[in-house]
Amino acid sequence: MEGFLEIVALVESEEHVCTRYRLSAYKEHFGKSGYTLRYLTWPKSLLGLLSLAAKLQNKTVILQRKLPPAWMTWLIRRSCKHLIFDFDDAIFLRDSYSKKGLDDRSKLARFIAISKAADAMVAGNRFLADSATHYAGAAKVFVIPTVIETSKYQNAPAGTLSDSLKMVWIGSKSTLQSLEIIRPILEELGKTFPNLSLKIICDSFPTFDHLKVSPVQWQESNEVAEISAADLGICFMPDDRWSRGKCGLKLLQYMAAGLPVIANPVGVHSEIIRHGHNGFLATTYEDWANAIALLYKNKEQQKAMGSRGREIVDSLYSVNANATHWVTLLNTLTHQKLQAG
Repeated sequence: MEGFLEIVALVESEEHVCTRYRLSAYKEHFGKSGYTLRYLTWPKSLLGLLSLAAKLQNKTVILQRKLPPAWMTWLIRRSCKHLIFDFDDAIFLRDSYSKKGLDDRSKLARFIAISKAADAMVAGNRFLADSATHYAGAAKVFVIPTVIETSKYQNAPAGTLSDSLKMVWIGSKSTLQSLEIIRPILEELGKTFPNLSLKIICDSFPTFDHLKVSPVQWQESNEVAEISAADLGICFMPDDRWSRGKCGLKLLQYMAAGLPVIANPVGVHSEIIRHGHNGFLATTYEDWANAIALLYKNKEQQKAMGSRGREIVDSLYSVNANATHWVTLLNTLTHQKLQAG
């Protein structure tokens, strides 16, 4: 587009959840500020990589999530004019469920290389930013949270006010392990509250004793409506460094739909949830049961907490609330001046 500065985003795919929520969501705001966003995916051959390097010449490049080997980082850095690395996971670690443990020397070495090579590191939360700062220096590390396009939720139906209480959990098959950890709690809750149910939006569906499960095949086109038709959003993460790198997308989706939330007090959960205000931080069965009982018996409380959660998303975790951070970074970077924020 004539008169616009092209930003090249090097991503796993345009459909990847990280790309949709951390880059594509800003497309309109980028356009209004004079930037166009062009997506390129990772090549599968050396010839493709050399072709990619040519396409990056003199471009401002946003490299998202992937940790290339040091030589590839060098090639990208040598080819482009400016390099931004955007990440929303503790990609320098193995995940919580790895049998090899969290620490991975190879991943860390790649992360250090990209931290030093990039002109700016954009982290999805403060834990990730602190990790990058250790290697990149504070001057080029920025925190921009994962965001919600709240306009998509404006016309979503309100949660039911029947005698039942429908919980919802959304995630990928790989993160179902988190539900397995709290299986005893969920099954005990099912015994205590006969009209309690759990909607699972995924591509795989576990069953639970004493708790009715409503399976919903995930599709981008149905996630807003399916979340919004529930009464309460739930989430759980293991208490470890990998989890502290998570950016709370599940909670933000629930809250954008006007649902109260329950999650354990790990990582950004403790930042996003204001206990007793828009949801509850729960560790033990008693914590969960007390929260469920309050919402189960007090539908006005359920509605009020959901509304307060939506307000938090609008003010702190929406596209509109964070677009200026990205635009300011791009403006500043292309003028060769950086001030971390």
